[in-house]
Amino acid sequence: MLEELTTERKVSRVGQRFRMEIAESLMLNGKIVIPSGSPVQGEITEVRNKGMWGKSGHITARVLYATVGGRQVRLSGSFDDKGVTGTAGVVGAIILVPVVGFFVTGTSARIASGSVAGAFLDEDITVLP
Repeated sequence: MLEELTTERKVSRVGQRFRMEIAESLMLNGKIVIPSGSPVQGEITEVRNKGMWGKSGHITARVLYATVGGRQVRLSGSFDDKGVTGTAGVVGAIILVPVVGFFVTGTSARIASGSVAGAFLDEDITVLP
């Protein structure tokens, strides 16, 4: 991941694209098919912001393609993060003061820059001998 994805401040949106790169060269029969450092494009597929009653944030994303030699090579793979719910705090708050549950929230979801996500080739590639 070259960019952080987060539900904090409600900045992430479904359909938003982000940059990644290949961490380790993809090899086949001793030949490099996709070199490390190749740019990769990802897309956010689901966002749920944290909210009242201890609801945590959640973000899901997928890998779309790598660019190799000016050509886009389709990849597939998805990953996500879910913040921590504040359910225990809500239950405790409701017992003491019912209105307080409105003000107790979970945490935001966060996928840090530098995180690793798995992906698979999603198309056939011709490898010359």
